Amino acid sequence: MTILEGSARRSATPVTSSGDLLTVEQAAEYLNITDHFVRRLIRERRIPFLKVGRLVRLRRTDLEDYLVACSVPAVRR
Repeated sequence: MTILEGSARRSATPVTSSGDLLTVEQAAEYLNITDHFVRRLIRERRIPFLKVGRLVRLRRTDLEDYLVACSVPAVRR
C-alpha cells in the first residue's frame, strides 16, 4: 500500500464514535446546517474547535453540548 492509497482510504472512512474529530463539512451535516454557518460559529467562538496545522476539526461531543445549550424548554400551561 502506498501513502496515497492509505490517505484515500482514511478520508473515505465514515466517522462513527462520539469521540471522533469532524471536518466542518461533516459537522454541518451532523447538525443539519450549512458549512457557512458552522464556520460562523467557529469565527464567533460559539463552539470549541481544534486546529491541526491549518485544518479545523470539531469534536462530536462538543457539537452535542452545543445542541443541549441551544435547546429551549417547553412551556407548560
